Amino acid sequence: LGIEVKYLESNTDADYVQNIETAIDLESDLIIGVGFNLSKAIEDAAKSYPNQQFAIVDGSFEEIPSNVTPIVFDEKEAGYLAGIVVAKTVQSDSNKFGFIGGFEVPAVINYRDGFEKGLLEVNPNATLLTQYANSFTDAAKGRVIAEQMSNEGVECIMTAAGGVNNGVYETCKEKSKYAVAVDMAQSYISPNTILTSAIKKVDVGVTETIKSYVDGNLKGGVNITYSMKNDGVDYEKTELLSDETINYVESIKEALSK
Repeated sequence: LGIEVKYLESNTDADYVQNIETAIDLESDLIIGVGFNLSKAIEDAAKSYPNQQFAIVDGSFEEIPSNVTPIVFDEKEAGYLAGIVVAKTVQSDSNKFGFIGGFEVPAVINYRDGFEKGLLEVNPNATLLTQYANSFTDAAKGRVIAEQMSNEGVECIMTAAGGVNNGVYETCKEKSKYAVAVDMAQSYISPNTILTSAIKKVDVGVTETIKSYVDGNLKGGVNITYSMKNDGVDYEKTELLSDETINYVESIKEALSK
């Protein structure tokens, strides 16, 4: 798109405001924040600098500032695809599956609800055990919850909990259970354990937002939602999935993308 990009990394929450101020000082035309936790800092900056354009991935506001474009994704759809994959692939005598979330924030809840819908659509006898770690960093907590779920007969756990996920993956690998990742393709972390990933195509959302700005069409104040209809969400096709399962899920994707 012929643009120049500068990256500023926040090592702690305290860095958000300073990094936004730095981006403004650099005379950035569009400042994009990544992550729910940046919502308040972006909102405050948008009010202080009404002529500055902002966007935020996974941002959430009660009232969206007119100079902010939230880039959001239909996690329910991504979770739904993963749920279908799991129900078609994982054989479980107990019919018990697990979901571990970080906090009960909208994106995490959406993943859970979509995952359950996909499971039940294929396997009406499925039960989804849900627990929140109240953390996005505590891998040890992930291990404890995953071990507890495994002991209760759960054969596959979807985890949407940031750094907590690492503990879940480790436990699932040790106990020969499957895990489902979120946000990006993560089977490379543990190829024989991570069955699939519920993917949000952040690259698509960010690229389209920048293109809209470059073309003069970016309108702040409203969510831009990415779903199957605009190639915004998907599932990871790993080597653990059969051709039959992939073909089945692809047919559902095709129907829902129209």
